[in-house]
Amino acid sequence: MTKSRDPLALGPHWHVDCRLETELPEDNVVGKRFLINALFGSATLALILFTGWLAYMNLSLHSQIRDWDQRITESRKEVQEIQKLQRDYLVEAKKVDHAYALMKSSFFISGFTAHLGQTLPRQLNVDSIDSSETAIMVRGSIHESYETASDLLSGYRKQLLKEPEIAPFFDKINTDLVRAPDNTISFEITFQRKPPPA
Repeated sequence: MTKSRDPLALGPHWHVDCRLETELPEDNVVGKRFLINALFGSATLALILFTGWLAYMNLSLHSQIRDWDQRITESRKEVQEIQKLQRDYLVEAKKVDHAYALMKSSFFISGFTAHLGQTLPRQLNVDSIDSSETAIMVRGSIHESYETASDLLSGYRKQLLKEPEIAPFFDKINTDLVRAPDNTISFEITFQRKPPPA
């Protein structure tokens, strides 16, 4: 289809070529217009699909929010009951903890004297144990020299301060040595009790 040829000139064919070549469509297998339309059409389709997906996700999210709001509203009364039960349990747990603390911190003079007898050095002889609301006084004698007795009593006080059966019940443990005119040495150990828990 060359443009230089005269369309009215007779050729070897038996009919006249009446084609208007300038008005004929392109004869390429895939035309430019088709490619441009296909490209913009696919971009438009992708944009429409993406917009539809966003709209679907938005609607789905709104639906889920509505469902959860409805569930929250429906279960609000149950949540309030659970919170009330938790507060009640907390109050009761504090009572139980307080009762346990009172029971655990109970001091028994029988256990004290038994433990005192197990830890007492053999040089110390206990003559009396007096008890009051605020203190326990242990009195006795030591058959050693004054310096040895002082070291012995000081070491025993340090040992008592570390004893888990005795030390937790007392604020202070004080010791005192007294030398009598006849050179006998007596001692006094004072255990100051801790105030009972409130």
